[in-house]
Formats: sequence, structure tokens, C-alpha cells
Amino acid sequence: MNTTFIANFVGKATPSTIKKLAAVTHENGGKWLISKVNFIEDQVAAVIKVEMPTENVATVQQAFKEQPYLTVEIVESSAHTHNAETIFQIRLDANDRAGIVNEITHLLDDQGIDILDMDCQRVFIAGGGGVSSSLFTSQIALRLPRNVLIADVAKELESLSEDTRVVIQQ
Repeated sequence: MNTTFIANFVGKATPSTIKKLAAVTHENGGKWLISKVNFIEDQVAAVIKVEMPTENVATVQQAFKEQPYLTVEIVESSAHTHNAETIFQIRLDANDRAGIVNEITHLLDDQGIDILDMDCQRVFIAGGGGVSSSLFTSQIALRLPRNVLIADVAKELESLSEDTRVVIQQ
């Protein structure tokens, strides 16, 4: 039997700390279903959904809690709250402009599409001849209603502007 839990933690860490926690999870038959780990300098904030054999849960949870300089909270979770067949990961790239996030969220909301996670970044690009611009890129996890096709969603998002590109990730 498997158990699912969410580990939330903040504090001082390095990427090797995260690798160590992933290895302990894997060694005990577990897997990270969803993970969101953000670093700023040597500080980390993370939320990780873990599924694993019930008999190994205490060992892995203890490994999380024993990390020095991290404040850790563990909460129980349901195993699968989403139908995996309707969850999609996409990457959207476009020239940055005012209101782009609003355009994306309204288009998706109008179709009843749930945004499960949206990570947006803007990258400044300096060009020759004094021309410069910003690139907007976003990783988005979507849950689609049964009657909506991901290819149609990608086409609609790309219709927001000539330079918008959507990649459906596997």
C-alpha cells in the first residue's frame, strides 16, 4: 500500500541538499509526483508531493526533518487528485508585453481550463544597434475539461500574437 504526503520546507540549502532528499526518497521506493523548488542565493523554498510505500514513509519524512537549517512541515495528501490523462505541461514563449499573463489566464479561464502551476520569467535581450527587448517564457501545468483538446488550446494561445509559440511537453 502507498501513502502520499506533501513536504514543505524553507531555509538554507544547496542543490545537493535537494539531490540527497530525492535519493533518499528513491532508495525507499518513493517518487516525487510534483515538486516546486526555488532558490535565491543559498535560501530555498520548496513544496514536494511524494508517493511511496507506507512502510517507508517514516524513514523518508525523518530524512526531510533532519536537514540542518531547514524548517520542514509534512502534511498528508490524497494519492491522485487529478486525472493524469487530462493534465498537460506546456511551455509558452513570446515577446514580452504588458498584460500577457492576463491574456493567457483569461483565455484559459474562458474555456474552463484549470491552471495548476504557472512559472513565468522575463529575460532581457540586448541586441546590436541599440535594439533591446524582453522575452517572456512560462511553464504551465493545465487540467483540461474532457471535451477540450490540448492541440486546440495550444493554437488558441499562439493566436494571442504572431510571436507566441507553445510547446506541449511530454
